[in-house]
Amino acid sequence: MPMMDVMTETTEFARPTGGSSGADQTIYIGRQPIFDRHRKTVAYQLMHRGTSDAPAPDGIAPSEATTQQLVEHTLLQWGVDKLLNGKPGYVHVDSVFLAKGLHLTLPQHQVVLEIRGDIDPDGILFVHALDAKAAGYRMALCHLPDRQHHTAVDLLGLADVVKVDVGAVPEDQLERTVKALRIQAPFAQLMAERVEELHQYRSAMALGFDLFEGFFFAQPEVLSKSARTVSSTAAIALLAEVQSPDVSIKRLEQLVVADPTLAFRLLSLVNSSMSGLATRIESVYHALVLLGIERVRQMATLLTMASRSKENDEIITLAAIRAWMARATVDVPDLENSAYTAGLLSVLDVVFHIPMAELVEDLPLAPSVAEALVDGTGPLGAVLDAVRAYERADLHALERLRPGELARYLQVYRDAAAWAQELRNQINAG
Repeated sequence: MPMMDVMTETTEFARPTGGSSGADQTIYIGRQPIFDRHRKTVAYQLMHRGTSDAPAPDGIAPSEATTQQLVEHTLLQWGVDKLLNGKPGYVHVDSVFLAKGLHLTLPQHQVVLEIRGDIDPDGILFVHALDAKAAGYRMALCHLPDRQHHTAVDLLGLADVVKVDVGAVPEDQLERTVKALRIQAPFAQLMAERVEELHQYRSAMALGFDLFEGFFFAQPEVLSKSARTVSSTAAIALLAEVQSPDVSIKRLEQLVVADPTLAFRLLSLVNSSMSGLATRIESVYHALVLLGIERVRQMATLLTMASRSKENDEIITLAAIRAWMARATVDVPDLENSAYTAGLLSVLDVVFHIPMAELVEDLPLAPSVAEALVDGTGPLGAVLDAVRAYERADLHALERLRPGELARYLQVYRDAAAWAQELRNQINAG
């Protein structure tokens, strides 16, 4: 099979100048800095900046779809660490998003869940916010016109940050509002938002606000990046499978490795959710064990929402064959899982049109896997070289790399091709 040329693209920081079609596969995220009293950036407000005419996924309300897309882009396209530079990120969520548990895909130590205080008369939002708070998430409360309403009182008790729109509160009422909030939410920081004029900033400083956000300090930065799509069939099959109460990690592994883009996103999620890992990821199975069933369930929901097409079927089949062959021919039992992962991910640069080195930077891979993918070195690099030689029918190279093993590779390839086809049939049937 001939090797394919690899095109490269770069991430850029720019504002979209007009509507864009879904075909360009470009995603946008707005990032508004949040400042402390010393005008130091201490956090970012994250905002969805996708195309306005892009339809919401079936069955998902526009507001919910917007939040899901923002979270999916944050976690799986950029990565939390790269997007936030180690600072907290504020993400607006609603009761539906919290009820589904999708916030559990976000690392507690790096996000602040922002909820509105002017809706939810039945108090459902408070119940879900309480669960999120118990799970270790920080909460920010915004749009609080009636502080005496029972829902507002309950939410103020949970808030770590309370936002006050200084552009909406009359100046003669702002001091009274601040004093009341200091009593109702004594442990929360107060943020002055929509600070657009010098006199608003001076007034907010004098009243003792802790945090500040608005055009007076900086315009929102709009980041653009080429999207990395995922096979819809694999994501949907994964979503269906994780709903089973007796689903096993082994079965999840079978579904994930059927699509290298899915494996990439799972590994990216591990990297985003568990920064500071003491060990590096050796395999997809290892990543699934670290994430746990519940986290994978939430990831599958996001991936299903993010699915766009059934592109790259042939490349995905090639990846499955390479993974099987690499594991079958590595000859070192301790390296079998790593060899499988290296084979599976070896086509990512072709799928995403992004250099392999850039992709590997986003993944918490073991050094042996990373060096095989980027430089083709190490024991796994040699394994991949032999598999590629067989793909190209370069028998001289194969004999040089693995003397006298042509018959073995013939059999291994037959087994791998049959398995890959069976696996793709299972995924497509799901």
